[in-house]
Amino acid sequence: MSNKKFNFVFVISIIILLIYSYIVFMGIVYWKDGDIVQGIICSVALIAVTLACIIIMCRAKASRWKTTGNVVQIVCGIIMLAVLALSTMPFAHFINLVVKQKEITATFEKAHQYGSQSVVAYNNYVKEREAKTRDYLNAVDAGHGVSNPSEYQEIFGLPGSDSNTAKIDRMINSLHTILLPDSVTHANDEALQNLETGAKMSVWNIALPQYINSIDQMVRTNVATFSNLSKKAHGYKGDNNYPPFAYQQYTDQNAQLKEMLTHMSMPSVISIIAALLCFAFMLLPYYLVDRDLAQGTSGKRSPLATPPTTRPNGTQRRSRLTERDQRNNQ
Repeated sequence: MSNKKFNFVFVISIIILLIYSYIVFMGIVYWKDGDIVQGIICSVALIAVTLACIIIMCRAKASRWKTTGNVVQIVCGIIMLAVLALSTMPFAHFINLVVKQKEITATFEKAHQYGSQSVVAYNNYVKEREAKTRDYLNAVDAGHGVSNPSEYQEIFGLPGSDSNTAKIDRMINSLHTILLPDSVTHANDEALQNLETGAKMSVWNIALPQYINSIDQMVRTNVATFSNLSKKAHGYKGDNNYPPFAYQQYTDQNAQLKEMLTHMSMPSVISIIAALLCFAFMLLPYYLVDRDLAQGTSGKRSPLATPPTTRPNGTQRRSRLTERDQRNNQ
């Protein structure tokens, strides 16, 4: 096999190895819930071990020492099979995610929608709570303290010339400030904008697991903040112990999405076939290398050529005889 052909096959093998390693990298990132560092370490180790084994196997196959070369080939082959067996799981995991793209997208959009609605749900909670509190205060004002004079005096007995209606408006505004301060309103606007940035991500986007984690943390923080604010207003005038804010829909949907992305299921037929094809293409240099390559390049000794011997012609023989006769006569 010519060097050009060998180099071309080796380049193809490296390209297939890089593609395979990238899919393994994606599978590990999803399996480990967005851990990119661990994915990089495993994929680089996979490339290094596989490439080293292929090179060693090619040289061992072309070695003049057949017994040693066969042993080295077997050992490297076992190492490659072990690496393949370990890498097949994350490889198959990501292939399964690609196959379930539509299902994952639907679950992601639903979780994304519930995440966006957490802010809307709290705004609606604040409006409903303020409306019911206003209704309660209006009812107390309409009764003029006949049924419960102490309560009427506590709510409307403050000094001042303002009407009870104006006092109710001020109390509702104060309640709104407790439930939804300006800082929380600004944070809610930013949260909604951040949620919109990743609404159409696919599983091929390496940022998807980290985006889901960041959104999950943001929504959980917001819900905890909303719950604490709703509890602070308890005991406020006319609030009448309204129940605190609670929001579970996003947590349920996100848990379902995390289960789909991180659960390492059994490899599908498609993923197994894809892994075996990649492995076969990676071994192209080993398949095509010549067994007698080392012998052909080791420098066989060729027999030394002997210079041709020439016999003197007739003229030269007569000249030599004449010279000999002259020397005898002298």
